[in-house]
Amino acid sequence: MLLLPLFVMILLIQPLRSLQAEMKTSSQKTVTSACTLVMCSPVENGLPGRDGRDGREGPRGEKGDPGLPGPVGLMGMRGPAGPVGPKGPNGSVGEPGPKGDSGPRGPPGPPGIPGAPGREGPSGMQGNVGPQGKPGARGEAGPKGEVGAPGMQGSAGARGPTGLKGERGAPGELGAPGIAGAAGPAGAIGPQGTPGARGPPGLKGDRGAPGDRGAKGESGLPDITALRQQVEALQTQIQRFQNAFSQYKKVDLFPNGRSVGEKIFKTAGFEKTFEDAQQVCTQAGGQMASPRSAAENEALRQLVTAQNKAAFLSMTDTKTEGKFTYPTGEPLGYSNWAPGEPNNNGGAENCVEIFTNGKWNDKSCGEQRLVICEF
Repeated sequence: MLLLPLFVMILLIQPLRSLQAEMKTSSQKTVTSACTLVMCSPVENGLPGRDGRDGREGPRGEKGDPGLPGPVGLMGMRGPAGPVGPKGPNGSVGEPGPKGDSGPRGPPGPPGIPGAPGREGPSGMQGNVGPQGKPGARGEAGPKGEVGAPGMQGSAGARGPTGLKGERGAPGELGAPGIAGAAGPAGAIGPQGTPGARGPPGLKGDRGAPGDRGAKGESGLPDITALRQQVEALQTQIQRFQNAFSQYKKVDLFPNGRSVGEKIFKTAGFEKTFEDAQQVCTQAGGQMASPRSAAENEALRQLVTAQNKAAFLSMTDTKTEGKFTYPTGEPLGYSNWAPGEPNNNGGAENCVEIFTNGKWNDKSCGEQRLVICEF
């Protein structure tokens, strides 16, 4: 720290020495010039000289030798402290010292006092129901079930309308005439017998001459009325055929089906809520699947297995809890509940679903399940 002020003093003293040397040289030059002026001044009482011409400027003299250095000046006053210089770079990291010896192991401390048991926290709220998991891998096909009991015979259908009158048949061939017998004696005329059966019509004869114009015949209104009735019956029958064809066309357009007896179960492979599924099946001309026998339930099981999705059935217990009925209000005549079902889990399971194993389970109607329609 003392070197910095000393270095500043040396810098201040050096210019003072140079200044003193210059002042001394300048003083010597001035004295010489003054002496020259004194010597060149005009002599007193001398004759006036003629005006001389100005002399030419003489050549410039050579540079004189530098003067001797002056004496060392007095030590100047101490200058103010200079500003602090910038911080120098960090020195290199020293080598690590040797590892010290391990101290003796201290005695073990006394065991701590166990803390008071914490208060039991409040029970957490029940979590939300998680999203429906992905359907599992398709299981192996189970053994073929036993043949179901034959269904009950349906009621007889309504009698259809009377058919149109058939065309008139062709007349039969005329038989060969018999052999004439011998004429017997004329007997008494007996009573007139009953008219015999009408013989077959003969061959069409040649057209005869036109006869006289006959009297006006009776009105033919009864025949027209019968004809109209036959036409109306025919129109009704045609309308039934058109309705049946339209329904079968809708059924044919609805993909993926199974038939059992006169029933056809079909699915398009998509899932909807119970209410939306009802609407889809109604628009297709059918209703939701309503299995009434083991054979029909097996057909539905095949459909849900092929799609690997559970499906809604048509039955509900919305009117009376625990009593499931068909859409017509009839009680179930056949069921295939899984063990422990129906259990109305959560208090809101009013619909029925069928699993891939054919078993039934009561389910919330707001869930989405495979749509299967019955035709």
